Amino acid sequence: MTPPHASIRVACVLGIVAFAATAALGLATAPAEATPAGPPAPAASLTPVVDCVQDAPLGAVTSRTVVLGYRSTAAVPVEVAPGSGTNDFVPGTPDRGQPSTFLPGDHHAAWLLTLDAAAEPTLAWNLGGATATVDASVPSCTDATAVTLSAPTTAADGGRVAVTAVVSRFLLGPPEDGTVAFSFDDAAPTTVPVAAGGVARTDLPVPALGDHTLTAQFVPAADSTLRPATATAALTVVPISGPLTIVADSVVAGSRTVLVTVTRPSPVGPATAAFTTSDGTASAGTDYVATTGNVTFADGQSSATATVPLLSRQAGSPSSRFFVVLTRASIPVATGVATVSLPAVPVAPAATVATSSGGGDAAGPASALPEADPTATAARPAQPIGQDLLLILGALLVTAGGIAGVIGLFRAVRSRDAFS
Repeated sequence: MTPPHASIRVACVLGIVAFAATAALGLATAPAEATPAGPPAPAASLTPVVDCVQDAPLGAVTSRTVVLGYRSTAAVPVEVAPGSGTNDFVPGTPDRGQPSTFLPGDHHAAWLLTLDAAAEPTLAWNLGGATATVDASVPSCTDATAVTLSAPTTAADGGRVAVTAVVSRFLLGPPEDGTVAFSFDDAAPTTVPVAAGGVARTDLPVPALGDHTLTAQFVPAADSTLRPATATAALTVVPISGPLTIVADSVVAGSRTVLVTVTRPSPVGPATAAFTTSDGTASAGTDYVATTGNVTFADGQSSATATVPLLSRQAGSPSSRFFVVLTRASIPVATGVATVSLPAVPVAPAATVATSSGGGDAAGPASALPEADPTATAARPAQPIGQDLLLILGALLVTAGGIAGVIGLFRAVRSRDAFS
């Protein structure tokens, strides 16, 4: 290779290496592509709440402090910009520092607004299509109360559910008298006295299957100036169904399938479960057929079965096992693996026949011929090589000399018998 050509090739190689390094660096430093976010929660899931107002006359000006909150039925935070048309104050300035991020649930005293009650005797907060009005009819913060309700979102049919309500005031301590009435839908309420800290607790019987609304209403004492307050929560009652278990039947010699049974302690409601086989010391394709499937429970059904085909195994195969595994289910699982034990396959014994010579248990290969058959080969002691040579010589004499050969053969036989 001439020096110019060598220089060109070296330059090409260096260029390729530099390009590859640049590309790798670009891939390493390139920002990851953002995962598209799901659709935002609708603003219609929001409701504005005016908790209370507190007026403070200052000469010709009445300073009014407004305590506001909100309720969100969305499962995720909702973003609504102030002054956007769905998070506005009217009349006047639409953006007065109200929140733009609204979390799920009930939120009291989320923020405060101060205004001149003489200049703006009435003000409305429009949020997500709902409106809360601020005026003189709003209860004073010294008398207003709020209830925070704590309860599970789901409960099993036939059980009981623990619920807690906390009653609070905005500018003073919580009330320690009055009652809280708990009820599902329009059923008769269960009334519980308010204890220290404004807490009221009870256990309620779970209503029928389906969706329900739990209501906790604070009822002030008869001589109190406090205002009542109410909180609600959603509760879904689901069928009671204990965890699934899976077991396999015993396998005996000659079985061509094994039955697998999935059970649940309660047959209420439908359910499904998926299963698959997995090798242990037994192998799919050699000892059994790899199987994947589903079992389904109808309402009222407590067990479901599936079968796994077994393959013929060679004589002498040892005992082995494989597994049937629950991979997923619509209800909890207690036992997710069933073990299938395959028995050892014995070797077929060879047929034998016992000898009849004077006792003993010696046995030899069986003969297809009947006992004492004349064509059967009789066992005899091995003859000396010299006797066989005499018989051969005798046969040659017969061939060569007629009567003289016969006489020679007779003598040869007698000589052999003498040796015997």
